[in-house]
Amino acid sequence: MKRLLAILLAALVLVAVAGIAGYLMIAREVSRERVEASLSARLGGAVQLTGTPAVSFAQGPALMLGEVRWQGRDGRWILAAERMSAGIDPAGLFLGEVRLSSFQLQGARLHLAGVPAEGALAGLGRDLSQLMGVPVSVAGDAISWGASEAPRLGAFTLRLSPSGEGGSLRGSVVAGDQTVEFSTTLADRGILTGTASGPVAVSVVSPLASFRMTGAVRNPEAARIEGNFDFNTSDLRGLAVRFGKTLVGEASFGALRITGDGALDFSRLVLDTARLELDGNVGEGRLGFELGSQRPRLEGTLAFEQFDLSAYLGELGSLAGVPDDTPQGDSLRDRPLSALLQAADIDLRLSANRFIAGPLSGGPSAIALLLRDGDLSLDLSETAVSGGKLEATARLKPAGDDMFDLAANAIAEKLDVRGLPSPDVVTLPQAGALTFRLGRTGKGPTLAAILEGAGGEVQLTLENATYPAGGEALARLASSTGEAGATAATSLVLDRLTGRGGMEGHEMRLSDVEALAGKHLVRLAGRLSLADFSLSLRGRLLPRPAATPAGTPAPEEPAEPQGADQGIPVLVRGTLARPSLLPDMTGVRAP
Repeated sequence: MKRLLAILLAALVLVAVAGIAGYLMIAREVSRERVEASLSARLGGAVQLTGTPAVSFAQGPALMLGEVRWQGRDGRWILAAERMSAGIDPAGLFLGEVRLSSFQLQGARLHLAGVPAEGALAGLGRDLSQLMGVPVSVAGDAISWGASEAPRLGAFTLRLSPSGEGGSLRGSVVAGDQTVEFSTTLADRGILTGTASGPVAVSVVSPLASFRMTGAVRNPEAARIEGNFDFNTSDLRGLAVRFGKTLVGEASFGALRITGDGALDFSRLVLDTARLELDGNVGEGRLGFELGSQRPRLEGTLAFEQFDLSAYLGELGSLAGVPDDTPQGDSLRDRPLSALLQAADIDLRLSANRFIAGPLSGGPSAIALLLRDGDLSLDLSETAVSGGKLEATARLKPAGDDMFDLAANAIAEKLDVRGLPSPDVVTLPQAGALTFRLGRTGKGPTLAAILEGAGGEVQLTLENATYPAGGEALARLASSTGEAGATAATSLVLDRLTGRGGMEGHEMRLSDVEALAGKHLVRLAGRLSLADFSLSLRGRLLPRPAATPAGTPAPEEPAEPQGADQGIPVLVRGTLARPSLLPDMTGVRAP
């Protein structure tokens, strides 16, 4: 028993002596200059201390530091912390060494020099590679970047941990009303310095959106990750708002998911097998995103089996200048085009076997969108619509001094009006074939300003049009022409309606308007207000010219045309939705 007590007493003395020796050794090594040099060598960059280091044995030997400033190489980042705890490896003390084994920083503020270029990214990779070689945890309350040190992100945590030759970085950050959690796992830390290859996994998740990448670096010199990529958001509109962008309207741009296999380097992500899902529309093809150039760039080709545009009709109509009583918020029509069109470059081609736009449907169809250096071109290929064909082009071209020139054209042939939506501003027939050609030109700093003063031309032909009964003004026209059996309740059949006009701002000048109905011909000219679609037309009601039977030789002298002073003078007033045909009593005086 005495021998056992002696052994225990000797062991206690040895531990006490080792502890005192360790404390004395640490005390010699904890001068501020020695600690700064040791931390700078262990962590990289330059570490500066304001207070005097202290030793704590409460939770194992550790250095307790206050007011730490840690600056990365070349000033790429600065981390200022209120306090820092550096763990000391006890095994090293028995070997006569002070080894710092782990690091914890609290009350930190992180500032990044700015949006890094490729060379700076490589430098950050070297920094992270060194940090992942030892456990480091950081808890802070603000992140800033660029020229200003004003906080842009809120509370954050970082945890860097080694794992064999590899390592991981995990953490979270508060961005507005979203808490974003992120993690990166590397099979080899040399991936960050371009000296090794191996698997890589990245995850960024918030309540609103997520991004996940699983792949590998196969060629270290190429600095490229090849693998599978998945971006998903339940509310694209809400995500845009949180990045300071407001989308027009309220009904569209909800769920978005982009997945595919491809490659990612310092500035470019290319998905060779991309799948895009937007508000239930699914397209497949190729997509590329480039962030390293002067402007972000989006390019690709996507094919959809079906694309439903119904959720975007309000936005598209607003951009085209169609009046809409529904508030659109911060409309794209009112934003300066110079800021919008210079924000990115786009080369995107979309195709669909079938499209749906409210009551309208058709296809196959293809749209090409090209935006380069602020020059925007849009091309809708010939598309089957409502039994006919439709094609359109538009271009917004910089004209200097933040001004842009607009040139737009649309051509439609033989559209069956039964398949067209019925707007409130015009009474559409129950049946008929519509052909039109529309061209518009304008100039201004915003789309709203361009449409405000835009000019243009329109040509229209409507054939075999049947208008509904029930007292419509056009039905009354049938009655007023003296057709057999015609009453105010009968329908009207227009064999042919043609016209053309020139647009200037909010007014359209109409000329050569002709309507053939039954035995009569109406010729009109005048104006149409594009603000309220009111009509002011004047013309003549004439007998319909007799048709020449087929095979009849042409007369030696052409028939004398019906002059402007022939027929019954008439006026057309009201609106496109409710036109009125009235006798023209101008110049008629009472006897």
